[in-house]
Amino acid sequence: MPTTDPFHALVLMNAVFASAAWSLAKPSWPAAISLGVASVLWLFFNAPIEGAVLYVVDADRGLTESDFLTVAGLILAASTIARVRRIQRSDVDS
Repeated sequence: MPTTDPFHALVLMNAVFASAAWSLAKPSWPAAISLGVASVLWLFFNAPIEGAVLYVVDADRGLTESDFLTVAGLILAASTIARVRRIQRSDVDS
């Protein structure tokens, strides 16, 4: 698991939040892709600010509070893709 300092973890967390805001405010393919990438990166680089372990897999691994940010980001990215496709489809039908 890659390690990083808390500053870089917070910068990446802010990137997830900014991408999520972009996806909600103006749904587009770049917004969804940036949110998906930032969310997956967050899963690997959140070690310094993970929070409590909610489910233990083994002695070194487990599901933490901050892992849910990845899940929420990926769900929002999928929702953004669905919204973009719906908008594109309605433009073609018009």
